[in-house]
Amino acid sequence: MKRNNLLNYEEIDDLHSEFLEIYNSVDLLDINSYIQKLISLLEHSKVHFKIEEDLMDKYNYPAKREHKDEHQKVLAEMEYFIKSSNSLFGKKMLKAYFKEKLGDWFDLHLISMDSDLTAY
Repeated sequence: MKRNNLLNYEEIDDLHSEFLEIYNSVDLLDINSYIQKLISLLEHSKVHFKIEEDLMDKYNYPAKREHKDEHQKVLAEMEYFIKSSNSLFGKKMLKAYFKEKLGDWFDLHLISMDSDLTAY
């Protein structure tokens, strides 16, 4: 996952660093670690996204609807995989989501939507 997550907006950079810290602290050999880290990321992201969305509203950011929709989509995905993790198949799907999609989503979201927000 992206290591240089700085957008030169301290509050958002700090939130991104916290996200990365949680994401990168997963024990790759322990399926339960994936579950616990995704739960932690969900809780972190709820706060993280609220702060960003408050900034969007405060400054009347023109692309706020699309950005907020993207936040809601990823929160719904996290919740879905957490709720589905009570079976072996669900645990494997959560692990795949965590490893294969969530990190790439974060990087793309940061360089596209969040960079645009901080530039605005």
